[in-house]
Parts: sequence; C-alpha cells; structure tokens
Amino acid sequence: MIGRSHLVLGIACGLTAAAAGWLPLSWPVMIATGLGSLAPDLDTERSMLGCRMVWLSRPLSRMVGHRTVTHSLAVPLAAGWALEHSLGPAGLQSAWGGFLIGYFSHILADMMTGGCWALYPLSRNRLSLWPHAKTGSFREYVLLVACLFCLGWISYRCLLHDWPPGMLKFSHMPLIA
Repeated sequence: MIGRSHLVLGIACGLTAAAAGWLPLSWPVMIATGLGSLAPDLDTERSMLGCRMVWLSRPLSRMVGHRTVTHSLAVPLAAGWALEHSLGPAGLQSAWGGFLIGYFSHILADMMTGGCWALYPLSRNRLSLWPHAKTGSFREYVLLVACLFCLGWISYRCLLHDWPPGMLKFSHMPLIA
C-alpha cells in the first residue's frame, strides 16, 4: 500500500482498538498509531517516513531490503511481549500499544499488496493474502474502503456493547497475555 493508505488504515485500527477498550482515545496514542503504521517502511527511502529519515532508511535498505525483516510479524509480537513483561498490561494500553497496532496493520495491509516476509525468521518466503492488489492501484483503494468499512462496523458494535463480555480483552489474546 502507499503511505497515505497505511496511515489511514493504521489510525482506523487505533480508533477501533479504542472503541474496543484496548487503548485510550487520545492524541498521543493516535499519533503513535499513525507512526507505527508507517514505521515498517523505514527500510526504503521512498516511503513517507523513510524520505524524512534517510540517515536510517538508506543503511537499513542496504542491509535488509524492502518488505523483509521490518515486515515480519515477529517484530510487533516480540515488542508486545517485551512491553507487557516490562511494564505490565498498562504498557500495551498506552501509546506503545498504539504504535504496535499501527505496525501490525501495516504488515497485514502489505500482505494484500504484493506480500512480505511476514513469518521471518521462520520462513524467507513471501506471504501474500487474497485478494491481491497492486500498490497504488484502484483495487488497493477498494480494499482500503472495504477494510475501513469492516473496522467501522466493529467499532460501532463495540461502542454499542453488543460483543460478548470479555471477548475483546487483552487477557484473551494468546500471544500477549
């Protein structure tokens, strides 16, 4: 996906997490979520964040390439595990948690637009989700609107408290609790 799409999708994921009670709804959390949604593309200096941090993106690009290590699901999962074990559950319900949700949304979005090494270091195969769309194409925008619609529906249901009690709590997430 292009940077603007990642940013919109990441913030929408943060708003949905806030509606579900995972994150507080605040400016610092939403800014962190937006930054997290752009962070995996620091491995290329052509990205929204990479062109502003060339001193970091250029060497990172040379070392690992694009959509490889920085697009691994191991990064947000390991960071979430470390965050929860160092700061407790409150650490995940902060701007750091928002950053990780944005980071995770970026990886899932890129899996729909060309794939990435989502299972690195376990596998060096690109993992791609169907339906596949070319980055920047009309189909990408259709996927983005569909994702935003789904997130909006989930947020609406969370705000109405129609979900079964405790269904969306951190303690029920197997890799974080």
